[in-house]
Amino acid sequence: MDDRSLETFDTAPNAAHWLATRSQGPPPSGSAYLHAPSSAFQSPGGGENQLIQTGRHLEALDVPVRLFSPWTDRLDHARLLHLFGMSREGLELARAARARRVPIVVSPICWYEPRALWALEPTAARKLGAVGAWAMRRAFRGLPGWRRELLATADRVLPNSDEEADQLVRLFGVDRGRIRVVPNGVLPEFGWGSPRLFRERVGDFEFVLFVGRIEPRKNPLGVIRAARRLGLPLVVVGEAPPQHENYERQCRREGGDRVVWLEGLDHHDPLLTSTYAAARVFALCSWFETPGLAALEAALSGAAVVVTPHGSTRSYFGDRATYARPWKVDEIGEALSRAWREGPRPGLAAHVASNYLWDRVAKLTAEVYDQVAD
Repeated sequence: MDDRSLETFDTAPNAAHWLATRSQGPPPSGSAYLHAPSSAFQSPGGGENQLIQTGRHLEALDVPVRLFSPWTDRLDHARLLHLFGMSREGLELARAARARRVPIVVSPICWYEPRALWALEPTAARKLGAVGAWAMRRAFRGLPGWRRELLATADRVLPNSDEEADQLVRLFGVDRGRIRVVPNGVLPEFGWGSPRLFRERVGDFEFVLFVGRIEPRKNPLGVIRAARRLGLPLVVVGEAPPQHENYERQCRREGGDRVVWLEGLDHHDPLLTSTYAAARVFALCSWFETPGLAALEAALSGAAVVVTPHGSTRSYFGDRATYARPWKVDEIGEALSRAWREGPRPGLAAHVASNYLWDRVAKLTAEVYDQVAD
C-alpha cells in the first residue's frame, strides 16, 4: 500500500490560520503574550501543539491571547508573558519583561534522562559532556546557568507533571511555591473517531500504530524491529525533522513492506483521527515522554497503549498502559504482543477524558494567569 496514492485531507490551514491571525493587528486589550523559540514551528511537535491548543482553549474561556511578534509587539502592552519551552531567546525576552514589571509564566516542556543523553549524543565527547553536566546539576543545585536564570525569573513555572516538577527543583533549585503542575491535554475529537475513513483510504486490517517525529529520541526503529519480528502490520504517521533523514531511510529500509507510511498528516486531519480509531495497539517507546501527546490521543481513541516508562508516563497512565524500555527490542515485542492479545486496559479512555482534555488544561492555566496578573 503506497500512501502517495491517498487523497489527502489538508486541514493544515486550521493551525496555520490561527497562528497567523494571533500575531497580526493590534493585540486585544489585556492579552497574555505567548512565545515559543523562533525556530519552533519549522519542525512542529508536541510542544508546539501544546502552545496552539492552550491558546485556542484560553480564548474559548474569553481569555485574550497574542502570539508575541518581536517586530511589532511591545511587552508594555502585555498582561503577562507565557514562554513555551526553554531557550536563550526566551531568557532575553524574560529579562525584558522583568525590567517592565510584566509577569512571566514558563511552561518548561523538558526532561533530563541520563541514559537518553548517553544514547542520543553522537560522539563520546558529547556523551560524556551531557551526562557530566547532568550529574553536576544533580549534585550542586546552585550552579549558575541560563536555564536556572530563566526559571528563577518566572513568577510561575508550569511543568506537565509532578515528576517534571521534581526535576526542576532538583536540577535548578526552583522554588516549589512558584510551581503549578498543568498537565498536557488532548482534543475530545480523538474519542469520537471512526475507522471508516482509514479503511476506505488505506485498507481494512488491524495494525500497530506509531505517531511522532521520525527521529532517534522517539525510537520508531525499535517499534519497527519489534513489530517485524512478531509479524504485526505497522502504520507510521510522521516525518523526519531536519538532520534525521538518514534515520528515516533506515526505518523505511528495515520496515520494508510490513510498514505503511502516512506522511504529513495535520493534527486536525480527519484521516489522523480515523487512523487512531482503526489502530489495535499504539506504541511510543521513546527514550522519554512527558507523556507524549500522541499516546494520550491514542488512549482516548480506544487503542491499547504501549509506552516508554521514562519521563512522566506513569503518572498519566498508571497501570492502564504497558511499558517497554526503548533499548530493549525484545521487551518492546513482549509489550506489543501482550497489548495485541489483551486489548486496551479497562478505564483507560475514560481516565484520559476525565483528566486530560484541553478545556481543563486551559482552566488551570487561566487560574495561574489570574494569580500572577493580579
